[in-house]
Amino acid sequence: MTDHRTYFDDLAVGEVQRSRTLTVDRDAMLDYARRYDPWDFHVDEAAAAQTHFGGLIASGGYTISLSYILGHETMAKEGKPWAFLGGFDWMLKFQKPVRAGDALTLTDTILELTPSRKGGRGIVKFRREMWNQAGEVVLSIDIVGLVAARA
Repeated sequence: MTDHRTYFDDLAVGEVQRSRTLTVDRDAMLDYARRYDPWDFHVDEAAAAQTHFGGLIASGGYTISLSYILGHETMAKEGKPWAFLGGFDWMLKFQKPVRAGDALTLTDTILELTPSRKGGRGIVKFRREMWNQAGEVVLSIDIVGLVAARA
């Protein structure tokens, strides 16, 4: 049986994986905010217009959820998902507001690879960035995770 996973040994520092582009759906964005994060600037157009955002913006939780959708694609390129064992550190930054209609693309860049002292796995530090149609980073997450090694 052929193993179709990407292991720690297959990754390289500097490697960049890019997702497809996803357009933020207004109705889905508002539905999420109404259910889970009902601040005025997420759900009320008139009230949001009076804030420093100047209009509705996506909830942080919704933005992270979109990064999960696109991140699954970057970590499972060509049907070879990472042999991911878990993550244990996140440094997250919301850099620009996300709005309905934004076209978002995500990149994962491998920053560091450290073999584990326990063997059979390695520690991967990578930067996940989500970009809008203007080329602005709207979300960045430095992630430290554990990925299985081949041997």
